[in-house]
Amino acid sequence: MSRLFSSNIISTTGKKTLQNRAFIVLLCTLFVCYLLMLNQHINLAAFRLINGNSPEISPWLQWVITDLGNGVTLGAVMLCCLIKRPELTPRVLCASILSLTLLPLLKQYFDAPRPAAVLDILNVVGEVRTQHSFPSAHSSSAFLFAGTLMLAGQFSRYLWLFILMASMAAVSRVLVGAHWPIDVVAGAMTGLSCAYFASHVPLVRLPKNAILIIFSVILVTLISCELSESMDKNIIWQVIVMRWSVIGLASILLVPELKRYFYIERKQRGVIPSL
Repeated sequence: MSRLFSSNIISTTGKKTLQNRAFIVLLCTLFVCYLLMLNQHINLAAFRLINGNSPEISPWLQWVITDLGNGVTLGAVMLCCLIKRPELTPRVLCASILSLTLLPLLKQYFDAPRPAAVLDILNVVGEVRTQHSFPSAHSSSAFLFAGTLMLAGQFSRYLWLFILMASMAAVSRVLVGAHWPIDVVAGAMTGLSCAYFASHVPLVRLPKNAILIIFSVILVTLISCELSESMDKNIIWQVIVMRWSVIGLASILLVPELKRYFYIERKQRGVIPSL
């Protein structure tokens, strides 16, 4: 039994070490890409290459992919993960607060023009924006999500799926004409950096009632935000369906946890007699 227990610890430690190395490789790769994109000619050429393929892909599909970095969509996906791994909650909250604080400051400081403000010919899908291009918030959110799970050593089976999802969301920001390549690379690095700093927050199990309160507040906030955003006539129905589907999944996972907790609490107080 002791040998089996030791082998399980070694296996878990080995997986976490491998994921930490993958995180470093990913961050270094993005940094090299960032250095390349500092050259304006390379940055523009990369934009032309990616954005030039936009007409070959259905607009609704591009919008759905780019929405994977949206706060509501990604927040609902993260909530689903947190319900299964509540010990990650402190890290996710810390990383999210860091990102929500840092990104607006960077956008305001650099105040970089978006492609639509500079180029006469480009392909744009969705809302046309001209300001605060650097860095990309969608890319930052997507890689913050993937990086947090990577450093926590959780969801190892689906880790590469999350990284692929984050990469698709980042590249799609160039595809839809919303950002320059350097914006999405910088955004991805920002998200990973926030995840790294948050990884030093210990994995702790908060009290059950505190966890359920946090999850309920997050779910209500997501629903409120989406109710207001769904009224926007510019958002296509495929995106609305995807968002509400993920929010619905989070609700399905959370409601049984709430019912179970309140049932146990009432039973302990003697409101429900023990059989």
